[in-house]
Amino acid sequence: MPRQIPNYLRVHREESHASEPIRQEAYPGLSKISEALADLTGFGLALREEPSTKKGKRMSQQHVTRGGKMSRLELHSHEGSKPQTTGEAAVLENLGGLAGGLEFLLAEIDRLRVAVRQREAELATHIPVVAHPAVDHLADRLEAALASAVEVTGANSAGLYVLDDATSELKLRAAHNLPQSRLLDPPRQLEGSLADLEALSGNAVVLEDTKLLPHWPCPEDVPSAVCIPVATSTTPLGTLWIFSDDARDFSDRETNLLEIIAGKLAVDLERDQLIAERRSTQKLARQKSQIADRQKAQLPNVKPLVEGWDVSAWTQQGKEMGGDFHDWAVIEDGKLAIFVGDAMDDNFDAVMTSTSLATAVKANCRIAHTAEVMLDRVNRTFWAASAGDHFASLAYAIFDPMLGTMEAGSCGHVQGFAFKQNSVRPLWNNSWPLGSGPEVEPELATAMLQPGEVMALLSSGLTETLRELDGKNWQAKFCDLVVRHLDLPSDRILRAVQERLNRAATPVSLDKTLVFVKRKEDN
Repeated sequence: MPRQIPNYLRVHREESHASEPIRQEAYPGLSKISEALADLTGFGLALREEPSTKKGKRMSQQHVTRGGKMSRLELHSHEGSKPQTTGEAAVLENLGGLAGGLEFLLAEIDRLRVAVRQREAELATHIPVVAHPAVDHLADRLEAALASAVEVTGANSAGLYVLDDATSELKLRAAHNLPQSRLLDPPRQLEGSLADLEALSGNAVVLEDTKLLPHWPCPEDVPSAVCIPVATSTTPLGTLWIFSDDARDFSDRETNLLEIIAGKLAVDLERDQLIAERRSTQKLARQKSQIADRQKAQLPNVKPLVEGWDVSAWTQQGKEMGGDFHDWAVIEDGKLAIFVGDAMDDNFDAVMTSTSLATAVKANCRIAHTAEVMLDRVNRTFWAASAGDHFASLAYAIFDPMLGTMEAGSCGHVQGFAFKQNSVRPLWNNSWPLGSGPEVEPELATAMLQPGEVMALLSSGLTETLRELDGKNWQAKFCDLVVRHLDLPSDRILRAVQERLNRAATPVSLDKTLVFVKRKEDN
């Protein structure tokens, strides 16, 4: 009858030699302290799960917690004798104080161990904090699954090793019946870990005798072990190791059960990772909302108080955050400065670029300038602060309220139009944006606005939106719309354009800014 081949990889030699299990001490330094104390005073220290009922041989201190159990540090004589003299009694009392101090240190060690254990489990799914403190911690669930794996196989200990983001290292993130100090060990390199590599390819690996198979390295010094892949349907997460202190084999049934437990581990890791991602997404959404509110708050909400002039403006970001902005300022000699900025970035980059640009314009407004000088100053500031990969458009116009004159300049793709009584003309063509070099050559324009005439500034997102709605003739249709409302206040002209945009069957998600500056009719 042909021999049945198991559905997992079995690596073993027929001859095997069991090694004696090494017993680990909870506090390795405690026994040395006890021995040294016994040599000096004749009294030793012992950590007991339950307090002793014998009298006269110990002095009990405060309780400490170890793994959910109550323990106490006991001071006892090696020979069982009681102190006979006053001096010996004083020594014993002082030793009791020493034992009490050690208990506090042991309690602190336990507290730190619990913290390390929880953080390691959270790092298995890259969770910075506990997702739901009210339910069982991820560490508890992982260790319960590891305990089940040990119980169903009759093994001695288990460990869950999780891959890092670069899939080059395996770090122990949860353990059962292994020293807690193992969680502090550095990660293992995946390269050269043949058993882990084989498991991550989808096969269970059984090492019946690890001593005879040194080229299949085992994380623990034990006679036998089995390595099981831990993975979701699409992503390998790590490996589950089961360690036995006796040389043995693992049956088909046991490996099948371990694969089921590995699947539960993968579900727990993936579940908490999804919770963490959801929390991160919610936090990011709140941050975006706060940034959007701040952007809206930074836009001017009061018209400039310049006699004889009517200004209306509107900025709408295509998404929650954007790179468009408008602003105005009354500068020297009572002149009115209007500017429109358009950051050529997305999301957070657009916000930072537009904020930097607006700050640079505001800072240079206080110095005497022309539109050309202003654009040059702002570009130098913007160029010096940029890494060379951020660009922005800016249109800047200065109005003289007394003379009715306007001088303006533009770098980039902000469009400008002057609506006269009998004509409409574009103010400039597109040019190189700010940030494209240490020096720029802005497009310049001048105009004399008579009462009832209007100047308009449109950001690149608005012109693209109008092009999407009206095709190649968008300029003619936009100008015709404005001309038909030219005798109305600037806010009514602005509203007419907004209504045209709202009638679109499919809204265009682009940043949009529109500014109208109208010279009022003489009373």
